[in-house]
Amino acid sequence: MKESRKLLTKGVFTLGVATIAALPMSAQAQWQPTKPIEFVVQTSPGGGSDIYTRLWLGIIEKYKLSPVPLTPVNMPGGAGAVALTYLYGQSGDPHYLTPTLNSIVTTPMQQKIPVMYPSEDLTPVAVMTIDPFLLWVNPSKYKNWDEFQAACKAGRLTAAGTGARQEDEIHLGLFQEASGCEKFRYVPESGGGKVASDVAGGHVDFNFNQPAEAMPHYPEKMIPIVAFTKERMASWPDTPTHWELGIGTENDDEYAKLLDLETGLHQHRGLIGSPGMSDEAKAWYNDMFRKVFDSPEWQEFMKTNGMVATYMGPDEYKAWLTTFENNHAHMMSDVFGWDLRDDLRKR
Repeated sequence: MKESRKLLTKGVFTLGVATIAALPMSAQAQWQPTKPIEFVVQTSPGGGSDIYTRLWLGIIEKYKLSPVPLTPVNMPGGAGAVALTYLYGQSGDPHYLTPTLNSIVTTPMQQKIPVMYPSEDLTPVAVMTIDPFLLWVNPSKYKNWDEFQAACKAGRLTAAGTGARQEDEIHLGLFQEASGCEKFRYVPESGGGKVASDVAGGHVDFNFNQPAEAMPHYPEKMIPIVAFTKERMASWPDTPTHWELGIGTENDDEYAKLLDLETGLHQHRGLIGSPGMSDEAKAWYNDMFRKVFDSPEWQEFMKTNGMVATYMGPDEYKAWLTTFENNHAHMMSDVFGWDLRDDLRKR
C-alpha cells in the first residue's frame, strides 16, 4: 500500500432551495440556444444517467425553461468512450451536453480517446446530486451484513457492475481490501438497470448501486445492507453504515474514508458540455439547471431516492472535478496497480 492520497473533502454538499420563479437570470446569461440541444446519454435506457436525463428534460419542458427542444440520444459503448469522443467532436458548439457519471473520469484515463481530463478538455456545466453507494443484495440470499459477511468469508461471491475498471469495480476493490472477504468475482454489464436486474434475479450475489437504479426491485428482490456514509441515511434508517460495522476502519480509517460519501469516490450526477463553451453559454445553462435543481420534482426525487442534494455551477464543478480526477488517478494506479494510458498528462 503506498502512502495515503489526498482525499476529497470539500465542494460536495452545497444545499439551497429556492422557488423557480424567484431565481433571477444572471446578467451574463445573454446567450440563447439557436437549435435543439442534444443530450448524449452514455448508457443504455434504464440506467441512472438515462433516468435522470429524462426527468430533467421533463422538468425543463414543464416549466418552459428552454426556448428550444432538448433531445436525449442514448450512445452507449466503451464505458462512455463513444459518447465522450462524439461530444469532443462538437467543439465550439454549445448545443451538446452529456449527463455525467464517474466514467467520464475513469474512461479517459485508460483509453486513448481525445478527452483526457474532462475538467480541461470538455466544459463542466453543473452538478445536480451526489449518488450514494449502498451494498444491495437479494433478501432471499442475505438478510443483513452478518449473513453476507459469513458467506463472503466462506466462499467467493460474485458482484455485477457497470463496465470493467469503472466506478463500480473501483468501489468493489476498496471494499475487498476493507472487508476481509474472499476475492470477489466481477461481472461487467452495460448499465445500472441491468446490474440491478442481475441481483434481483439471483444471477449474482450483490452489487454497489445507486438507489434510483435499485428501487424498481425494492424491497421484494433487493435490499440495502450497508450504506457507505458517515451517518445513517434518512431514506434508509435501518441500514447500518460501514463505519458502524467497522469496514475499513483499520490503519487510521484509510479505507473507511475512501469508501465514504464525503471523502471517497461516489457517483456524481450532473452535466458536462462540448469543448470551448463561452462564458455566456455556461451562464445560461447554469441559470436553467439551478432552476431544475430547485424544482419540487427534482427535490422530491432526490429525497425519495436517498440522494445527496448538491448543486455546483460551472466554476465550482471544474475545481471539484479536478480534485476528483486526481483522486481517481491515484486510486487506479497506486492502490490497484492498473495501467493508465501511457500519454496521461502529469499534474
